[in-house]
Order: sequence, then C-alpha cells, then structure tokens
Amino acid sequence: MNVLSWCLVQSRWLTAPVRSIPGVSRRLRYSPHRHNVLGSLVVFFAFGYLYLDAQPTTAGTDPLSKNGGEVLADVEKEFGGPTADNGSEGKPQAAVAASDTPKLTGKEALLECDRMLGEAEAKLEKIPAYTATFVKQERIGDVLTELQVIQLRLAHQPKRVSMKWEGGTDAGQRVVFAEGENDGDMLVKKLTGIEARIGIISLNPSGAMAMKHSRHPVTKAGLLELTRINRQYRQADLKHETGVSAKLLDHQKLNGRDCLCLVVEYSKPEFAPDEKKDYRKSLVYFDSQTKLPICVRCYGWPDRIADADPKKLDQSTLLELYAYKNIDFDAQVQNDDFSRARLQ
Repeated sequence: MNVLSWCLVQSRWLTAPVRSIPGVSRRLRYSPHRHNVLGSLVVFFAFGYLYLDAQPTTAGTDPLSKNGGEVLADVEKEFGGPTADNGSEGKPQAAVAASDTPKLTGKEALLECDRMLGEAEAKLEKIPAYTATFVKQERIGDVLTELQVIQLRLAHQPKRVSMKWEGGTDAGQRVVFAEGENDGDMLVKKLTGIEARIGIISLNPSGAMAMKHSRHPVTKAGLLELTRINRQYRQADLKHETGVSAKLLDHQKLNGRDCLCLVVEYSKPEFAPDEKKDYRKSLVYFDSQTKLPICVRCYGWPDRIADADPKKLDQSTLLELYAYKNIDFDAQVQNDDFSRARLQ
C-alpha cells in the first residue's frame, strides 16, 4: 500500500508540467504582454533553425571553389557515369571496347600485369610525396554515391594524407590523417549538415562512423596502396586454373591519356580475390607513359544489387571507381598540410 501511494505521488509530480500547460496558455491569452512573448518565441525558433540549417564558414578558411560544378562535370565526361550507355555516341572515355583485340590473354595477361604492378610499387616506394586529383565513386550498401572529386596531398614514411572535396554535396569537406598522431584518428571538418556545427571530428579510420561513408579506410588511400592491393589480387588470380578470365588491351583512352587496360572476370563469387567475394569484374588502367595504375573499376554480382539491370550489366553494378589525374611527384608537400591547424 505504501508503495502504491508513493507511485501516485510521483506520478502527480511527473505529470504536473503537462497538466499546467492549459493554465499557462490561458494566462498568456489574457496577458497584455502576450504579443511580446509570442514574438520572442518566433525569434527563438527562427534563430534555432538558422543555426542548424545555415552552413558556417570560419574566417580564414578557404572558400568553396566557384567552379566546383564545372570540375564535377568535367570528371563525369572523362570517366563516365555508371548509368551511361556504352553503345551511345556519348560513350565514356573509361569504357573498354569489347571488340578490341587483346594484346595478351589468360595467365600471360595476369603475369604481365603482375610484373607492371611490381615495377610500379618499387617506383612509388621511392617517391616521398605527391599531389593529385583523386576521383572516386562507391556503392555503400545499396546506394551508389555521386562522383567525388578530391584534391589529394599524400606523403610516405610516415604516411600522411590530406583531402579536400571539390564540387558535389561534400564540397569543402576536409580530411587529414597523420600516422602516429592524433591517437591514430583521422580528423574531419565538414562544411554542411549538423556535423559542420561540431567543428573538427576525430574518427577511427576503420571505425563504423568512418566506414559508413567509404568502402576503404583513409589509410588505404593513394597510388601505392592501390598498386599493392591490385598486385595481391592478381597473384590470387594466378592461383586459379579455372573460373578466372583475363585480357590485356592496349591503346585504351582514359582522361585523354593512352593506357593499357587489364580486364578480369570471374565466373563465380568463390573465385573473386577480394575478402567479401564482391567482385564479378575488374578493370585496371595503366598509363602507357608512366606505367603506373591510374584507375580501377570493379563491378559486382547482379543478384546482390537491388537495381541491377541485365541489359546494362556493368553500368548498373558498379561497386568502385578509383582514379588519379594531375599527378605531380615534384609538388612541394609540407608537414603543415597534415596538421589540425589546416582544418581550422
């Protein structure tokens, strides 16, 4: 009985604010100051909305690129969207002509690709730092992101990465990562959304929050990691006697540059080299002049992708596009490029 009485008393205390609302409303209705109170509430909520919705720009930070939309449009022309019709006159430059006569096929193509990747890895390991324009598009869950154009600054030993997004919904976003600093976290500064109000965000590069927006952690960014991963995949391909087909095509055009292109296809998921067995087909482009891999496209299995279209199989099953352009191995890259102050 005592417990029941106590509960009743507590329930009155908890519901008192709710029960008092009609009284407050009644007093406000007959108050000579009601207009001032209502006006104050309107101003309060208006400022609250502006605070959450308006996007801040800190004094001294770089303004958003005025030609961000043009940059994105140019990239779409250069690399082609996954929904483009490869049979149309507007064929993406990144498309591979199916009728091209292969330079090499089968294991010979894979061995040649492995050799080129090995030479590229040795070359890149000797380069201390560089800048480039990084282009990526990924399927996160069931959603294919828009093409992203990122200004990249990267240094090796220790690894340091600086990224700034150009154009698109993430325009102005910055990310820096410096191996051995910031407790191993990457630092993120957004210019849009509620996150912009938080300021600089520290995230575990491989944590759930960071991987919510990317298929690979920032620690895997850069030409060297792209080369190493693809070399591992090609060596895995070479172990199979069946289930893997490959061909090496020359004189393929990508971003106006002459390239060699390796095309690898898998008959079943069990033959795919990636950990999740997601890859159905992979394209690797090598710049004919530098001999470096500058673009990779990977496609998935149609039964795993909700909106896959058998008539446009590759276009509707793109999983990953990673490309590098405007690569400058002589660029001046400073330690300050990877500091927290860079995000302020």
